[in-house]
Amino acid sequence: MARIDSLILVMLGIAQMLIGSSVTLDFIGLILQGTGGGTIVMAIYFLIFLSKHQKEFDGAYSKLEKTNLIRNDTGELEFQDANPVVTKVIWYIVPVGLTFIGLVVWLANLG
Repeated sequence: MARIDSLILVMLGIAQMLIGSSVTLDFIGLILQGTGGGTIVMAIYFLIFLSKHQKEFDGAYSKLEKTNLIRNDTGELEFQDANPVVTKVIWYIVPVGLTFIGLVVWLANLG
């Protein structure tokens, strides 16, 4: 989920930059574009930090609300993810698609 949060932060940064480019007051537009760029940089930092330290966070965070407790063939209990693969793919495709559309719109309005 952490990677999806980073994608959502990128989308918010792009939205700030789009709003900043459409504002008629130059000073407020400059502030919004600057904070939007800062939000994108922060999202990239979180994505890199979490990918470097993923092993440290695996033991500390448990998604038990999204798992089923099932007894395997040997009789031991184990947790299985209850979300289908389609749901996981949608949770990645939607933010990536919206981020791409936002970047295209921002680049088109740059000039």
